[in-house]
Amino acid sequence: MRGMVQDTAQLTEIDMNGKITGRLRCAPQLIPAPGQYLLAWADQDTFSPLATPLFSAGPCPGGFSLASPLPSAWQPGWQINVRGPLGKGFHLPPAARSVALVVVGQTISRLLPLIDLVLAQRAALVLLTDRVPDGLPAAIEISPLSALAETTRWADYLAIDLPRATLPSFLQTLTGAGYHREGQILVETALPCGGMADCGVCAVSLRQNYQLACKDGPVFDLKTLLS
Repeated sequence: MRGMVQDTAQLTEIDMNGKITGRLRCAPQLIPAPGQYLLAWADQDTFSPLATPLFSAGPCPGGFSLASPLPSAWQPGWQINVRGPLGKGFHLPPAARSVALVVVGQTISRLLPLIDLVLAQRAALVLLTDRVPDGLPAAIEISPLSALAETTRWADYLAIDLPRATLPSFLQTLTGAGYHREGQILVETALPCGGMADCGVCAVSLRQNYQLACKDGPVFDLKTLLS
């Protein structure tokens, strides 16, 4: 994992198409790997009591596009305080040849950085989502979430993005489908302390104990969650 740093970055653009996202100009070492995050706060923002986790939706000149919704008070041009990169991200197996990206939540944006990695190693790629985005490469096959059971018989690696509340039922579905190959899940949850306080707000229950999404995740291996 790259070393964590604290610095400032600049919010250069805001996109209000659906959810408030944008682009961040920052030092290269601050750009989070797929699934990792920065913890960010703005001195000008007096309305947001907690720091905001920022995930990457992919690189852009001088920084990265934001996958995360931003506080509504933030404005283009603001200097943003950031700490990170934090947490554990995705690790695409080099031998993977049949990859499925599974979006249970509201957006594919946190999984977008994986697309180029998958295509670069000439793997077949399927996206399972009930909210089809625009502008995806033609090489990606798109299917609804109802095709999950069929897809698990084909895929040798799953990358999943889901809200924490849906995790138990999703794992039960995977178990019922008999999926036992490689996979990782990005658990969408609040990450207020970024691993500094062990506050427990982001705790993910396992069968025997729990782990904290802020530092043990937010990307978890399927084997860890199922064991």
